[in-house]
Amino acid sequence: MIVEDLRRAEAKDGTSWREADEPSYVRARDIASILASARTQIIEVVAKAYDAFYHQEAINPDTYSLRFPQKSNSRINALPAYIGRDVDLAGLKWVASFPDNVARNRQRASALIVVNSFETGYPLAVLDGTLISSARTAASAALAARCLVPGRETDAFTLYGAGVINRDLLAYLQADGWRFDHVTICDPVSASAEAFTQHCAARGLSAHVGDTSRRCDSGLISFATSALAPWYDHPFHADQTVLHMSLRDIVPERLKAPVFNVVDDVSHALKANTSLHLLQQRQGRVENVANYAAIAPGAPRPEGPVVVSAFGMGILDLAVAHVVLNAAQERGLLRRIDGLLPEFSRW
Repeated sequence: MIVEDLRRAEAKDGTSWREADEPSYVRARDIASILASARTQIIEVVAKAYDAFYHQEAINPDTYSLRFPQKSNSRINALPAYIGRDVDLAGLKWVASFPDNVARNRQRASALIVVNSFETGYPLAVLDGTLISSARTAASAALAARCLVPGRETDAFTLYGAGVINRDLLAYLQADGWRFDHVTICDPVSASAEAFTQHCAARGLSAHVGDTSRRCDSGLISFATSALAPWYDHPFHADQTVLHMSLRDIVPERLKAPVFNVVDDVSHALKANTSLHLLQQRQGRVENVANYAAIAPGAPRPEGPVVVSAFGMGILDLAVAHVVLNAAQERGLLRRIDGLLPEFSRW
C-alpha cells in the first residue's frame, strides 16, 4: 500500500503544472540537466528577481532558523517568499546545513522547495532545493562579478572552500564568458582542494592548491565555506572584487571603508552574526553598504575594494524553481505526485 501511495505518474496529459490537480515534481538529475543548460538565463532571472524586490513587486520575509544546542554547527532554515510579475508564485525553501556530513563524504546541505499557487495557496510542486539553492547562490555572485568587472577577465581567481557552491560559481562564471589566467583553491581539507584542482584542469583551467592562512592578492576572490566565525584577517586592495557568499569568513574590521559592501538586502545582511552584522554591533552602524541596485549595469564601479555579501533570498529560489518547472514541462520531464493531497471540494 505504501509503495502504491508513493507511485509517481508522468505528466503527459499536457496540463500545465500551474493547472494540474496534483502537485508536480522533477527528478534531481533532470533539475541538474536543466540548470546546466540555462546558466546565463538563470543569471538574468536572478537580476529580474532582485529588480522585482527593489520595486516592491516581491516579498521576502526574514529567514527563520532552527538551531540545536547539542549540535551548534548545524541548522535548518526556512525561507518563505513571494515574487510577482510573470512568476506570480509563493513558496518556501526548507534547507539544512550539517557540516559534519563532509567527514562522511556527504553533501553539507540538503533542501526542499514547495511552490504554491498565489491564486489558491495550494502546493503546485515539490522540488529538491539543493541544486537550485546552489545555482541561485552562484548566479547571484556571477551577476555581481559581471556588474563589477565588465571585461569579465582577471589574472587570478582564488576560491576559499572546495565545495559545491564554489564549483557552481566557477561554472556560472565560465558560462558568462569569464577568462582566468590561473585559479587557486584554498580549503582546510587537502583532499577536497586537490579534487577541485583536478576539476579545474578538466575545464581547461590552470589551478593549484593555496594556503588559507596567507593574504590573497587575486583580482577576484570567492568565499564559500561553512565557517561560523570570521577568520580571514587581511586587507583588500583597491582593484579586488570579493564574492563573500558564505557571509562569515571576513573579520568585520576588514569591511570598513575604503571597502564598499554590496548586499542583496541591507536588512537581511545585517543579521545572524554575519561579518557585516558583527561590524554593525561593534560600531553601531555600517555606512559603506548598498544593495545590488548600486552596481546595476551602467553604474560606475564603487571606489576601492568591493565585497559582495549576498545573504541569499527566498525569491531567488522561487524564480529559479519557476525556470525549472517550465523547462521540465517543455521537455516532458514533469511528473505528478498521485494522491498527495486530499479532495479539493468542500462538499
